[in-house]
Amino acid sequence: MRLLLDEMHASSIAETLRSEGFDVVAVSERPDLRGTSDADLFALATSTSTVIITENIRDFAPLAAQRVAAGRPFPGLVFTNPKRFNRAAVAYPGDLLAALRDWLAAPPPAGDSWTWWL
Repeated sequence: MRLLLDEMHASSIAETLRSEGFDVVAVSERPDLRGTSDADLFALATSTSTVIITENIRDFAPLAAQRVAAGRPFPGLVFTNPKRFNRAAVAYPGDLLAALRDWLAAPPPAGDSWTWWL
């Protein structure tokens, strides 16, 4: 499973997961992706069969719903809760890294157009 960490998440999460053998890229690591609109990022992720990990429910949930309504699947979305993974807390990014490791260790969701909540 290919993963793309949205801009708000620390690139160190992607670096660590890659060192453990996972296919993860952070938007913040890629100058060509920084500042990309959510619609364009969603389209890119969909075209490359990549699951987006984001806390931006407000923008990505409607994009996903529009694709499903149009009969066009998307690879999946993982929404992170900003209260659980507070980027200003000392526990971050370790807490999100641990949650993603646990999630990746379980069988991934089957099919297309799924949403997962962490």
